[in-house]
Amino acid sequence: MRFLRWLWRGKWWLITAVIVAAAFIYGVRANMDGPSAAAEMEYTVERRDIVREETITGSLEAKSQIDVKAKVGGILKEVPVKEGDTVTHGMVLARIDEVDLRKSLKQYQARYNLALAQYEKQKKGGTREQVSSLEADVKNREVELELARENLNRIQALYDKGYSSDQELEDAKGRLDRAKAAHEDIKQRLEFARTSASPEDLAIAEATLKQSKLQLEIAQEDLQNATVRSEVDGKVLAVELDPGDTVVASVDGREGNVIMIVGDTTAILVQCEIGEDLIGVLSEGMDVEFELSFIKDRKVAGNITRISHFGRPNQNGVVMFPMEMELTEDIGEPRLGSTARGKITVDSAENVLSLPVVAISSRGEEKIAKKVTRNGATEEVVVETGISDGRFVAIESGLEEGDKVMGDFSEFENGPPGGGGGRRRH
Repeated sequence: MRFLRWLWRGKWWLITAVIVAAAFIYGVRANMDGPSAAAEMEYTVERRDIVREETITGSLEAKSQIDVKAKVGGILKEVPVKEGDTVTHGMVLARIDEVDLRKSLKQYQARYNLALAQYEKQKKGGTREQVSSLEADVKNREVELELARENLNRIQALYDKGYSSDQELEDAKGRLDRAKAAHEDIKQRLEFARTSASPEDLAIAEATLKQSKLQLEIAQEDLQNATVRSEVDGKVLAVELDPGDTVVASVDGREGNVIMIVGDTTAILVQCEIGEDLIGVLSEGMDVEFELSFIKDRKVAGNITRISHFGRPNQNGVVMFPMEMELTEDIGEPRLGSTARGKITVDSAENVLSLPVVAISSRGEEKIAKKVTRNGATEEVVVETGISDGRFVAIESGLEEGDKVMGDFSEFENGPPGGGGGRRRH
């Protein structure tokens, strides 16, 4: 009885000990059965179609696009077009305020007129016969002037005594004034004829005239350039400046600022870069199937139009080659700059023997598969593989349809790939 009482009192201790022991044993077995136990998956050699595709990501661009800049600076007065508008060659895209430009034009026009007059004056020189004739004319005008002066004195004396009328006095004064003017004019003409320009003075006058003419032409061109016109047929892709903004001219090596961007959208391109591993795999003319971010209901066809022959290392030191593709289907209003994801079929095989790629291992240059024998054991066999899509690989020799092979299950993070008759086995 004492033994039974003792056993009854200690029953809870015994139960606890049994539970702990059971948990320990279960944990050890669970640990042995876990991923570290290198569980394997059994796969079956089956026939399937395998398509190798490469995915390329790029951005949409117009076939050609131009940054519209002005050749003259100033305040932007008007932008008669908006984003999305269709434009043609010569169409007005923007106007720059012309007030200051017109003032400059008037100044350079006046300088040119003055330079032209000075040049003509220097170029003209009186001949000896012209000088002699003018000298005779001067003497004649001096005689006429003296006669007019004497006539006025005589009429004035008679007028003072009351023997001449007011009209006669005014006529005498007018005759003297005309004689003086004629005398002064002929003297200036004689002086001009006597002044003959030297070759050096004439060369300077000619150079000044050419310079002023060039400045005038530049001022005229600047006024014309205040109206910015399209140089291509296309569409307004973006408007960068608004009326009232300052326009910096794109001249004399200066970049200038962009008023708007105009592009030829008759063809839409996809620009991207590819690594060295795809050089020789992709080629110009290959078809591309695009997924566009703004078209959800269908895919868009295209093809590769250009692969650059010159690569440059990116910021990570990887050599990348520019590649250009073109959409061959109409997409309506394009969203240039948006992302395009393209799939390119580089190889394919129909109804070929295959296995998941995880069922094949490498040993040197050989490809090895762990074939399941009739008695359930495994043996390593050398196989030749072909095309692979990254999940499945074609088996060209070494195995037959229906053969079972083992693959390392621990290579799968979230379970085996679809298909292939996979069955977990310990």
